[in-house]
Amino acid sequence: MSTRNINISRQCSPNPRIHMLNRLKVEHGQLLRKLNLLELQCLDMCCGKTPDYSLMRSIIVYIQEYPEQIHHPLEDMIYSILLERVDDAEFVQELISEHTQLEVITRELRESLESFPRCTASNEKLKQQLSEFLVGQRQHIYTEESEVFPLVQSALTKEDWKRLQYMTPILDEPICGRRTWYDYERLSREIEGKHRMEFPSGENGNLNLTETDRPQLV
Repeated sequence: MSTRNINISRQCSPNPRIHMLNRLKVEHGQLLRKLNLLELQCLDMCCGKTPDYSLMRSIIVYIQEYPEQIHHPLEDMIYSILLERVDDAEFVQELISEHTQLEVITRELRESLESFPRCTASNEKLKQQLSEFLVGQRQHIYTEESEVFPLVQSALTKEDWKRLQYMTPILDEPICGRRTWYDYERLSREIEGKHRMEFPSGENGNLNLTETDRPQLV
């Protein structure tokens, strides 16, 4: 079972099932907030305005690195056990595969953003990449929370959760230049702090856009 070569530390909790699932949901909430901030910048592009490319790059760095190093490894371990516990769970294997696919898409988007606006990537291509990225990330999180997490709660045993508790990957020390969990927390605060500075009145800074309020992206 892969842990993606990151630091492994024991996290003891009286109820590891509740602890781990709550942790994943909190991390989903953090990722969704970053996606909403990124969408606001994308909407500026669609309206002919100049977005904050620095903020967009910071968001993509967070969305790329945090799931790869911390979030997806835990989900992959949980889903691998789930595959042993339930029948007809092809969609669970698909979600594991989606983690790799999303990481590739995010890496490509990061490359486009880092080359923009030096005309290496076209404006239309970047908007299309952003639109597909936002849809894919949100759909993945929705599927996990609506379909997989309830199944995980009922299918995994106490012994499974105890085993996972001792295998949970965290980054509490810098390894080979990698960011730690604390680095990502600081980056998260910087991103949202910069957003609040840009929209001090909150007029265009709503982080919880509804489907009816959200304009159609190209």
